[in-house]
Amino acid sequence: MNSLRTSSSGFLITSSPVQSTSAPPVFTPAALSPRKETSRLHQRLLAAIPSTILEEELQGALRQLLKKNASQKSQIITMQSSLVLNGAYCDLVRGQLAAQEESKKKKAKGRLVGDGLPRLLTAAAFVDRVVAFNDAAEKNAAELATRKATRTERSTVMDEWKALEKDRKARNMEIRAQHKLDVAAWEEERDRAKLLHKRPGWKKPLLKSVLFSPVPKPTFAEPEAAGTGAPAGAGDDDETDKGSEPSDDDSGSGSDGENDDD
Repeated sequence: MNSLRTSSSGFLITSSPVQSTSAPPVFTPAALSPRKETSRLHQRLLAAIPSTILEEELQGALRQLLKKNASQKSQIITMQSSLVLNGAYCDLVRGQLAAQEESKKKKAKGRLVGDGLPRLLTAAAFVDRVVAFNDAAEKNAAELATRKATRTERSTVMDEWKALEKDRKARNMEIRAQHKLDVAAWEEERDRAKLLHKRPGWKKPLLKSVLFSPVPKPTFAEPEAAGTGAPAGAGDDDETDKGSEPSDDDSGSGSDGENDDD
């Protein structure tokens, strides 16, 4: 079992997710002669009338051996055929798994991959939306500072901010789920390395550096409302936002505080 664990087929006895690059052991069929009738020599030996008890016993033993060999040959042919078909099935499934992995990479580029190594996390479309939102907020800051923002303006800006935050949290949930898989793969590698008295081949994947940070909440710089000592933007919209879901903790999970090399 230890030999299998440290071989290229070790993934078969671990709980790590199977990758499309994980290849099963190669089976090489043995060459077998085609089925044929009993040879003429055996036919003559079996057709001869025995003259002694020993000859009769030898004929009986020959019949049993011929029958046993025919049965074993049939079983070997069946098993080899099954193994060849299983190999073709594995190749088909690995091809489909590779296509699925490629599709996931296109949907979420930069996500932590199965080898546990972090890659550049951009999610271009989402980042562009955040940049455009911040640019628009800065562009309108001066105008909103000289007059009271209308309820429609506040609502529009807050709706866009909430949409970005919702998208960010959804992406972070996907990243956290993938991170759990990567940590599990790393732990398998760590355990294998301990058996061999070696260090893991890569460091434990960290979560903090790959999460999207919260989108800054828009503020409305306005002159103080007449007759009150409070800023004019601290009213209705703050109450509206109280019902929104609490932001997730993007500072990372407790698992990242562990020693990377254990």
